[in-house]
Amino acid sequence: MSRGCICGGNSGDGFKDKCFEFLCEDDGVFGFFYRFEEDSTFPLPANNTPIPFNQQGPFRGIFHDKVNTPEEIKLLKTGIYEVTFYADSGGPDYFGIELAGTLLPESIYRSRSAAGIKYGQVIIRVDTPNTLLRFLFVFRAPSTLAAKNNAVGAPVAVNVSLKVIKLGEVPV
Repeated sequence: MSRGCICGGNSGDGFKDKCFEFLCEDDGVFGFFYRFEEDSTFPLPANNTPIPFNQQGPFRGIFHDKVNTPEEIKLLKTGIYEVTFYADSGGPDYFGIELAGTLLPESIYRSRSAAGIKYGQVIIRVDTPNTLLRFLFVFRAPSTLAAKNNAVGAPVAVNVSLKVIKLGEVPV
């Protein structure tokens, strides 16, 4: 229920769009975290290293400190979550989701393309409040570092993103 939340257009008619109903729920959990880079791809860290997110969009029910611990996403509530990610590494690399210190095998995605673009999605179960979630660079394929994106007037671009939405409560 949308306790105290007014959803709708500018007319204030109370219309609630079902696609975005979770934004009006008091217990809704969501977050969007991303990374800006001047390079067309970022320098990849060592294998099994978390990717830091130096920017954040709207979030609720999740803690993220983009300055001190930018690689950590803390899920404050238990539940079932959908985690979707995108990464552009510039090569055939492997990425995955680590939950509470464990790399989830079902979350590891790779690309055999030299383009190095990965999209991934996983449904996770969080049984303990304040569980840490990290997006890992799992494995480096040879020759993945790309040249600097130094075209005249080229803006910085998002090359990694992470979307987290709580889907529901943990079944009893």
